[in-house]
Amino acid sequence: MTVTLSNDKKKRSFRGVSAEQRQAERQQKLLEAGLQCFGTQGFYHVTVREICAEAKLTERYFYESFKNSEALLVAVYQGIIQEMQNHIIHTVLAEPNKEPKVLIKTGLTAFLRFIQQDVRVARILFIDVPHVRFENTVLIRDTLSSFNALLQQFGQLLFPNALNSTLNFDLISAGLNGANVHIVTYWVHSDFTQPFEEVLESCYTLFAALADYLANAQNLTS
Repeated sequence: MTVTLSNDKKKRSFRGVSAEQRQAERQQKLLEAGLQCFGTQGFYHVTVREICAEAKLTERYFYESFKNSEALLVAVYQGIIQEMQNHIIHTVLAEPNKEPKVLIKTGLTAFLRFIQQDVRVARILFIDVPHVRFENTVLIRDTLSSFNALLQQFGQLLFPNALNSTLNFDLISAGLNGANVHIVTYWVHSDFTQPFEEVLESCYTLFAALADYLANAQNLTS
């Protein structure tokens, strides 16, 4: 005899853990497995079966949360970006010296250290994702836009009068973030050959030049 459980019974808790919690825990295991597999082997060298083996879950549970391996890569990527942005924001806000150039160097240091401290993160962000043909083609564009918005928020905080001028800060922030991406991509592809301080100074020089320009513009308008 086949017994069909009601939805309520299917969702009942098991050892005090709800079905939703168990699914969330399985999804987190898959995200961690994705970071490990993609970040060490590369997206095109990893199968769903290998990800499930790393997560110690069956493929049934993989497809419970993700349509395919690309969907998992997108989720891993978005999680990394969110964690990175939170790290940068918290680090900058915690800096006691509020002088603009100090805050700029603090933010850039946090950004570069985040990438350098985990080669898996570096590979996913700067090697795999740029070369994967996503169904969601706006993924990288949206990510860059979020960093542009973050930069504009800091700029508005540090140079409120200058940003109210005729400057197109959308273009400026896009240019700065684009330069950052190219510098760091070069660094990652060279296996971090260049010393950290050289990379930091290369990124900082561009931002410092803008800070000087905005400071002068702000003085002229005040």
